[in-house]
Amino acid sequence: MAGTAIVFLIMSLAFAAHAADVSLGAGAGLAPDYEGSEDFEAVPIPFVNVTWSNHMSINWLGNKAKVNLIPSPIWKGGLIGEYIPERSGETVDNNRVGKLEDVDTSVMFGGFFGFEYKKWSASIEAMTDVNFKPIKGDGNDGSIIRLNGGYKIPIDQTLNLALGVFTTWADDDYMQAYFEIDNRDSDRSGLRTFKADSGLKDLGVNLTASYKPWEHWGLMGLASYKRLLNDAKDSPVVDDEGNANQFGGGVLVFYSF
Repeated sequence: MAGTAIVFLIMSLAFAAHAADVSLGAGAGLAPDYEGSEDFEAVPIPFVNVTWSNHMSINWLGNKAKVNLIPSPIWKGGLIGEYIPERSGETVDNNRVGKLEDVDTSVMFGGFFGFEYKKWSASIEAMTDVNFKPIKGDGNDGSIIRLNGGYKIPIDQTLNLALGVFTTWADDDYMQAYFEIDNRDSDRSGLRTFKADSGLKDLGVNLTASYKPWEHWGLMGLASYKRLLNDAKDSPVVDDEGNANQFGGGVLVFYSF
C-alpha cells in the first residue's frame, strides 16, 4: 500500500479511542489496469473513517486518503494523498502499452479545502508527486488540481447514497508521463508519436451506497465513471489501444464502533 495511506491508518488507530465515530472495512473491486485502458484488474479497497466530536476526521478509501484539520461542521480542509500504481509491461495487459517506458509508482500528496452544508459539498484538491523514497522510482513527477462536488441522498435509516462529480487538471509532467509518446517509445511499441500538454484531463461522476441494517456491520458499494478529455483522450495509449470511457467499482464490508 501507499506509504501515505499507511501513515493515515496508523494515525486513525492511534486516536480511535478518543474519536466520536470509527469505521474500519475492506473489500475488492475492478479498475482499469492503467489510466485510459480498456482492460480491468482486481484491486483491494481498504476503508478507514475516524471522526471526532469537533468534526475533524481521517478518511481512507481505496487509493486515496484525507485528513480534515478544521474543527467546523461546514468548512473542511487539510492534507490529502493519492496512490497511483506503476504502469509497466508487468502490470498491463496491452502489449504495445507495456513496451512504453515504465512509469513507476507515484505517491501524490497535497492539500484540500471545501465545505459540507446540509446535503451539499464541494472541494478543491491540489497534489504533486512527492518522490516517496521507499517505493519511488521514475514516477510521473507531476501535479494535479481536482474540483469536486457532491450531494447526499438519504433513503432511510439504513441506506444512504452519495453522488459526486469531479474534473481534473494535470500539468505537463503528469500528462507526458502517462500520455506522451516520444520517438523512443514509438520505436519500441509501434505506436505513433504524440505530444501531450497540460490541461483538463477528465470529467467524471461517482456513486457511493452505504447500507447498514445492523448495529455495527454494514456494506458499501462504489461505482465510478470518467471521460478522458483533450490530450488524454487523443493519446494513442487511449485512442488506439484503450478507451476514453473509464469505469470502476467495488464492494466492501465495514464495522463501526
